[in-house]
Amino acid sequence: MPRLPKNFRIAWVSIDELAPIGYLETGPDTAVPTRFQANFALEEPDVATTMEVFVGTDLRPVVLSVTVKGKAAAPVTTSVMRQILVDQLVRAAVEKATVPASVRDEWLATLPLGAQAVDRREASSTADERVRNQADDDARRAARIYSDAVAAGNRAPAVAVANVMNRSRTQAARYIRRARELGLLPPLGSSEGA
Repeated sequence: MPRLPKNFRIAWVSIDELAPIGYLETGPDTAVPTRFQANFALEEPDVATTMEVFVGTDLRPVVLSVTVKGKAAAPVTTSVMRQILVDQLVRAAVEKATVPASVRDEWLATLPLGAQAVDRREASSTADERVRNQADDDARRAARIYSDAVAAGNRAPAVAVANVMNRSRTQAARYIRRARELGLLPPLGSSEGA
């Protein structure tokens, strides 16, 4: 396990399951909710963090959102944001969210007959659809910003997308690529440029 930096410590974490409620088997004696919110108090940096997590049938946790709250004496700054290690938070969240297999079995028993097999697919597809819809919404917004920047004569429209959306250039490039896939922007190599 990698050593944590000296300026990052989790004080505690709590878990709230989110609808639609479902569980995936993670081992012979354990299961994990398909959607949950993890609430953290960090010692260093001195902030509170909330994270929404989706776990798909491949058992890989996907972070859907992260919220950071500071205090008047310890505000949220760029430096503080750099100290928040999302991967470490996800690991702690999944560990805390993991429940005995009996919890999953009790949940399955509440479902109508035959729904147990169907439920795993539905819980996964609902959250997957939500992630896809958000990605498409981001791509649409990026396409508008990109097009407006090109129309205004901006020679670096991708940088404009990153700046307006407050995302890294890499993430902005993903949005632009998705916008091209959706046909919202012309393909690369057209007269518009990149």
